[in-house]
Amino acid sequence: MITRKRSKRGQGRKKTANKPPTTTKLKKEADRLFSLFIRQKYADSEGNVTCFTCPYTNHWKKLQNGHFVSRYYLATRYDERNCRPQCYTCNMFRNGMTPHFAENLKKEYGDSIVDELYALARPLVRNFDYQAIITKYSI
Repeated sequence: MITRKRSKRGQGRKKTANKPPTTTKLKKEADRLFSLFIRQKYADSEGNVTCFTCPYTNHWKKLQNGHFVSRYYLATRYDERNCRPQCYTCNMFRNGMTPHFAENLKKEYGDSIVDELYALARPLVRNFDYQAIITKYSI
């Protein structure tokens, strides 16, 4: 009689305690919650929102959260003045339509907002507190 060795797969594995979420997971969740907040903030009572850089209007779930200063810069990534709802075409194919975005921000906040956001973005931010963003924008 031939006997097979039992597979050790799955045997003897210890269940690990819940690990704290990684920085990547925290950033992803903060981005998701902040995007939901921005898109819903500018929606009307029926849930429709107009793209900040073109006249396209659709339900807030169909638009994206566009940034004037790139998301690369953490200091302005979650700044509400830097973000507005944008359609996919403007945000992705037209690179955010930065000139139109800047003009619309100037109309809303005054001429100094563009320089202020660029200056705020310059210092390199390390050890960003994503948990604070998650807590602030959790619904």
